[in-house]
Amino acid sequence: MKSREELIQDYIDNVLSAEDKRGFDILYENDAEFRAELRMQEELTEVLGRRLSSEEETLRASLVEAETTHRKGKRISWKQWLIPLAAAACILIVVKFVFFQSDTALYELPEMQSEVVRGNQNNEANDYERAVEAFNAKDYRKSTSILLDLYQTDQTILQYQFYLGLSLIGEKKFDQATRYLSPLADGESVFRQEANYYVAVILTESGRREEAKKRLSDIEQSAKIYDKAQKLLDKIKMEP
Repeated sequence: MKSREELIQDYIDNVLSAEDKRGFDILYENDAEFRAELRMQEELTEVLGRRLSSEEETLRASLVEAETTHRKGKRISWKQWLIPLAAAACILIVVKFVFFQSDTALYELPEMQSEVVRGNQNNEANDYERAVEAFNAKDYRKSTSILLDLYQTDQTILQYQFYLGLSLIGEKKFDQATRYLSPLADGESVFRQEANYYVAVILTESGRREEAKKRLSDIEQSAKIYDKAQKLLDKIKMEP
């Protein structure tokens, strides 16, 4: 069977064979570290695609041109273009890495707190704790399933609704996440400010930056999420 890294990359590229898919599913179900590695690689791939600027496209075109020129047999020493090529590639990697680090901090989901929630059913409390464990291990598929059951059992517990929305963000199911978070963001509950922030994250991911900026601007200065909201707002304003 392929290595863990190869399985993750093939999964992202959607080229897993049936045999490798079985191995991938086994690791996903039983190995929290594997799930974390997958999540990180998915985020990196997404950020690299989203943050590819026009300058980098020009750089890539120049590199292709240099390679084409060399292959056509022109008398250009490999030393003349290999060193600039390597330097340019390193710059590209560094730029992407910086973007990845900053984006991750702003888009990172909070830790789900383990605490007693309203309800007198022991099974309900146990299910909530299982959701906490799955969510914090970044096994969002599992936490979404548990939280959805809890929410459908009692829709008056807004804590279920809030973390269900966040868990769906973790699965990158943005439309579904919005369905649960928007009512909280537009309401008056204790989850209003944070829900507003994560709706703005969804809008940013969807390219709806003006709507995201309005959401972020509405977050009150007294909110715990305020500083993070301002950083994301500044970042959006600086983008072309």
